[in-house]
Order: sequence, then C-alpha cells, then structure tokens
Amino acid sequence: MKKSNITSRFIVDFLNKKIIGTKASFDKASKGISPIYEELTKKVKAHPDFKLEIKEQKKKSTHSKRTYDGMDYVFIETYIGIQKNAAQLMSEYHKVKNFAKESKISVYPIVKKWFLGVFDSDKKGFDMDIAKQEISDARLAAAVNSGASAPANTCVENIASVA
Repeated sequence: MKKSNITSRFIVDFLNKKIIGTKASFDKASKGISPIYEELTKKVKAHPDFKLEIKEQKKKSTHSKRTYDGMDYVFIETYIGIQKNAAQLMSEYHKVKNFAKESKISVYPIVKKWFLGVFDSDKKGFDMDIAKQEISDARLAAAVNSGASAPANTCVENIASVA
C-alpha cells in the first residue's frame, strides 16, 4: 500500500459543522491558486453550510523551569549536615543514593528528587540562594562556637566556596 504525500491542512468536524484549520493555512489559502487553496475550496464546496474556524493554538506554559545551579552532591551533603535531624537525613540520603546505584538508574536525578521532596515539600520552589546563606551562617556559627583556631582567611574561603 502506497502512502500519499498529501497532508490535510483542514479538518472537517461533522458534529459541529465546521471546517477547522490553522491561521497560517487560511492565510496561504487566501492567496489563491495553490494546493492549500484547492483543498479548502473542495471542502467548502462539499460542505457549503459548514463554518470556517481557526484552530486554537496550544498555550505555552507560563511556568518557567526551575534550575538549581550549584546543586551537586557536595552541596546536598553540606545542606543536610546543617539540619537538626542531620543523622537521619544523611542515612536516608545514602539509602536513596545506594538504591539508585543498585537499580542501575541515574543517581543524581533520583537524589535530587528526594532532596527537593524533603526540603521543598510545599512545592513553592527550593531557593538555592537562601540555602547557600544558611550554609554560610552555619559555618560561621560553628567557627565562632569552636573558638576558631583556623586562620580567618580559611573560613572566608570556605564560606565563599558555597556562596
């Protein structure tokens, strides 16, 4: 069976008595003498009581995709480490990571999904800038509380590496 190379640019909707096409198709057909014009005139001639209607375009999503620049394993482990229930979360993190490895599936997407499920449970969006600031504040507090025997520039470098 041979396939036809002709594509139908207009749809005949018998239930609603309409001939539906895109705005571009109607524009091309309105120029006359072309395959699109011929197709439309045949359909209009065959169904004179049908109305012509422009097909609605699919609406693009207004939600932009969230990106999490800087979210890697080091960041995830550091952020988990500053939480009050860090031991429990770290245990869950390793279980999820090992499960993905054993299942031979991509590890990072599974870990990221788990991480966002834990720390963005209300789906409002995990804010990387706020998280980096929290890590920075926790490191600074740890340095102050420990007596900070390390040189001052080392603490600043550590804070700057996350922020």
